[in-house]
Amino acid sequence: MLSFITWNVDPEAFSFFGRDIRWYGILWAAGVFCTTMVVQRMYKLEKLPEKWFDSLFIYVLTGLIIGARLGHCLFYDPVAYLSKPVDLLKIWEGGLASHGGAIGMTIGVCLYSLKVTNKKINWKHLGISSLTGLVLGAACYYIYRLVTGAESSLDLLLYQFLFMGFFIGVCVSLVYTSREMSIKTLDRLVVGVAIGAMSIRLGNLMNSEIYGVPTKLPWGFNFVRDRMWSTPLDMGGSGSLPCHPTQIYEALIYLFIFGMGLYLFYKTSARQKTGLILGLSLIGIFFSRFLVEFLKNVQEPFEVQMKATLCVNMGQLLSLPFVIWGIWLVWSALKKKETIEKKNK
Repeated sequence: MLSFITWNVDPEAFSFFGRDIRWYGILWAAGVFCTTMVVQRMYKLEKLPEKWFDSLFIYVLTGLIIGARLGHCLFYDPVAYLSKPVDLLKIWEGGLASHGGAIGMTIGVCLYSLKVTNKKINWKHLGISSLTGLVLGAACYYIYRLVTGAESSLDLLLYQFLFMGFFIGVCVSLVYTSREMSIKTLDRLVVGVAIGAMSIRLGNLMNSEIYGVPTKLPWGFNFVRDRMWSTPLDMGGSGSLPCHPTQIYEALIYLFIFGMGLYLFYKTSARQKTGLILGLSLIGIFFSRFLVEFLKNVQEPFEVQMKATLCVNMGQLLSLPFVIWGIWLVWSALKKKETIEKKNK
């Protein structure tokens, strides 16, 4: 049996020309590299044009970085960043959100697919979808206020729901416009993304951040480098108690999903069923994220009252649309197979 683990790893790997290089950045880059290698191999197996992959890499990496940054700024602290927009660019100060990265990558894949298929953005449909997302976001906010009786001090949530609805609306429109090509591309990309997500969570571990609540389990970690670890429990800290290493939990889950994706792609006919691999991966990644969040410490102050009233945090709310989309993709892929079999009979 373990007697708890004292985690005292220096987040800085080395210095380069006076600039500190952190393990998080190294692992983030390693995740991008591994994702690239996995998807590139799939493209070669299917004998797709190499220029397609080169173009995909640029679109996805750009969407990932912009989406992850905007996701952190607009989903978690929109008022602060919109009051000082220049801070949106200060990515070196930290602040990347996985949900925003997922949305950014999806938009990037859609734009790539439109380019490859020589289709154009349907601006009318995009406008309607975005507006619908805004309306639904506002409706969710006011329903939340009505159900929980939350005070006006939570008006910050209005901006968060609006931004969430807007970007989901943009995604829906672009995915609908590019349809088959986007889903097929995401079927391949999501396999590599799983190993990339694992690498990023290990980066969080090296930073001693985004960990769980105190635990009596023998594998609890003492995150001695994090200020909040030694902060008393009644002040929102961990009271110097061993905590769940949720970064490792998620990393192991993503590793399993990566293995599942490889198996489905190379050893089964799943790659012929558009949306099946993507759907199963989305369910696995975001439903597990939804569950693990119950073990995590609150990341932002506004989430304290959110958890008290809804019993969920912002990360869990942002996970739900991806889980729902994953279920729809799996259902659609299996239904399409049944339709084809009936026609053959």
